[in-house]
Amino acid sequence: MILPNTPLYNSKSDAEFRVRMIHHIKQNYKDILGSDIKLLDLPNGLDLLQSKVQQRLFDVSHGEIDMRKPEQKKLAA
Repeated sequence: MILPNTPLYNSKSDAEFRVRMIHHIKQNYKDILGSDIKLLDLPNGLDLLQSKVQQRLFDVSHGEIDMRKPEQKKLAA
């Protein structure tokens, strides 16, 4: 995968990238995420937010699009 040459992607570590990604999401997607943006303040916030977005996509598409993890699919069944 080729990443753009921007400060967001030019991180020295995974932890630094995670911090930059959280900041980017908070700045650019706060209107879409609403109160769910607070999840990003938790230690596993990115994972929680990803799960929530995947579940919304599944619900809105009436099951047509299922990007949830296998363990989430089992829980829903």
